[in-house]
Amino acid sequence: MGRTLTEKILEDHLVDGEVETGEEVGIAVDQTIAHDLTGTMAWLQFEALGLDEVQVEVAGQHCDHQTYQPDFKVSDDHRFLRSAAGTYGAYFARPGTGILHQVHKENFTAPGKTLIGADSHTPTAGGLGCLGIGTGGLDVATAMGGAPYYLDVPEIVNVRLEGELPEWSTAKDVILELLRRYSVKFGVGKVFEYTGPGVESLSVPERTTVTNMGTELGATTSIFPSDERTEEFFERLGRSEDFAEVSPDPDAEYDDDVVVDLSAVEPLIACPSMPDNVVPVREVAGTQTDQVLVGSCTNGAYEAAPRPRSGDADGDHRGPRLQAGRRDGRSERPHRGTDGRRRQHLRGDVWRLHRRRPRPRQ
Repeated sequence: MGRTLTEKILEDHLVDGEVETGEEVGIAVDQTIAHDLTGTMAWLQFEALGLDEVQVEVAGQHCDHQTYQPDFKVSDDHRFLRSAAGTYGAYFARPGTGILHQVHKENFTAPGKTLIGADSHTPTAGGLGCLGIGTGGLDVATAMGGAPYYLDVPEIVNVRLEGELPEWSTAKDVILELLRRYSVKFGVGKVFEYTGPGVESLSVPERTTVTNMGTELGATTSIFPSDERTEEFFERLGRSEDFAEVSPDPDAEYDDDVVVDLSAVEPLIACPSMPDNVVPVREVAGTQTDQVLVGSCTNGAYEAAPRPRSGDADGDHRGPRLQAGRRDGRSERPHRGTDGRRRQHLRGDVWRLHRRRPRPRQ
């Protein structure tokens, strides 16, 4: 019997138990993430372990949830998180760097890896063929200390994509269509594995939009196979060495099957106050809009963000021009330590403040 992509990654990282639906397993963790609302407690818990450095390949500490700092307590938290990252060998993304899932995706996420994060939208990584699972800060702390992550093996749902999205429909509409059909409870205890000919029509930013909002379905995680479009994405980032082709076996068996005809997906919108209260946009056309938020962790990539209108006939955006890289507009150069090795080699302001040697997996 063939294996699903989820089963392959779980088995490749298996430390304890057997990969059977409903059974508890322990898996080795390759990467961890936390943000500035969950990271403070996670690092305090990690300190209590008494270790000198993190034991995972990549530990990312991102400060994106409290970029606006209303008082000294938030600033103090950010100073502590920077200090903890520097002390224990984590990567640190200072406030203003960007949305953590987008920053981590561009710098670290890789096919076939395992990622757990103290944020519910950690499954964003699944758009690159990485098994990302959102969990609590204590789980992240112990994983950074080298402990396996324990979970019950979820059911695996095959979401077969067919056709291509029509004009005006987006990847966000794909996940809204699933929420419209089912509910926010449908995915509890399940992994949504996307397959079919429609996969290749979606770019990596579009795929990560879909996997990100799998959280709203209640899913443990969501995942796409990696393919030529994934490889092109890594090439553009200068990370060709991180690409690996991962996919389910042709005869893989799933617990359930869902088919989505992309060509039949129309623009959709989730109305207050639940993500599954989904209706076609045409049904709410003309509703007065008081505020618009452009960009979120769901549409965190520039390619996925809508082009905002300023009220003129051509929809010209009059806002400030943004330059990729540093916030101050300067070109980005690698920073070198006294040993001549680069201290910053990543997009944006993501720093590795402490060099270390990761412990080999047992």
